Amino acid sequence: MKKLRRFFNLARVYKNYFLKSVSCSYYPIRIWIETSSRCNLKCRFCVNKNLSSDQRGDMDFNLYKKIIDEISGKVHDVNLFHRGEPLLNKDIVPMIAYASESGVKTRIHTNATLLDKELSKSIISAGLDLISFSFDGYTKEIYEKNRSGADFEESLTNIINFLKIKKQLKSKKPYTIIQVIQQMGKPSKSSAIKQRRVFLKNFKNLPLDKLVTRTPHNWGGLLKINGLDNKRKSDKKVVSCTFPWYSLTIFYDGRVFLCPQDFEGKICLGDIKKNRINEIFNGRIIRNLRKIFKSGIIGNTIPCRDCDRIARKTFMNIPLEYLGVFVKDHLRG
Repeated sequence: MKKLRRFFNLARVYKNYFLKSVSCSYYPIRIWIETSSRCNLKCRFCVNKNLSSDQRGDMDFNLYKKIIDEISGKVHDVNLFHRGEPLLNKDIVPMIAYASESGVKTRIHTNATLLDKELSKSIISAGLDLISFSFDGYTKEIYEKNRSGADFEESLTNIINFLKIKKQLKSKKPYTIIQVIQQMGKPSKSSAIKQRRVFLKNFKNLPLDKLVTRTPHNWGGLLKINGLDNKRKSDKKVVSCTFPWYSLTIFYDGRVFLCPQDFEGKICLGDIKKNRINEIFNGRIIRNLRKIFKSGIIGNTIPCRDCDRIARKTFMNIPLEYLGVFVKDHLRG
């Protein structure tokens, strides 16, 4: 019954996306909740290091509970991260537990530098559904070049210990992913395959579910690195962005934004301390954005204008990069 309901909700989102409906009568099925905008690293492919001190903070647990109380039974999952490192929030374990007890699936994306054995056990026991480790490099040289402030061996050990604890607890959850950023230019494809094979040996007989390689994206035009243009190529076909029809992003202070690519918070849709989520999801600003994407003319809408996410390969106008993954996420038991 639960899978059937999830399939129905997913089908409803796709229907509204295909029709480019301006008003949507449902809640978003995925929400990014920024548990912390602070980070302990200065990574090459991330613009967090450019945030000012007044843009850094942790979400208050009472505000978080207010969000979960509203979305319980309506939203499929929450990403408990956005611009920062979620493990910096002292309440991250009770946050996971509170959502899990409310029937909301939880996911975190972490650099693993703070993940000691005690925290690993607590996170698994709290009922986390998915964890992805951002580990940008198969070798010490590449990893530490990309992740300023991190130590290759320490981070790798933390992930291995996490997987050992997951195995000891005989827990199927959380679904565990390691995400590596694809290098621009070097190394060669054959060299990268060899590095990947050697790297995977670290997890032999451990419950690692998936290793994925991703290309860097430009964070709505904010990032330019290694020949990766920080502006969308104007001659590429514009894809109608999926975010306005299925998700919202809530900053640590309660302000609500359309998209996790809006790193600087250019398009504020409302404030969760003042408005309900379903009101914001059908408010004037987001309806106007849906009209813009329906027209196919982005114009000077920032950050959408420069975002490389609206120039991707698609199937039936849905970005191929996430189509299969997104469906599996929502239908996975």
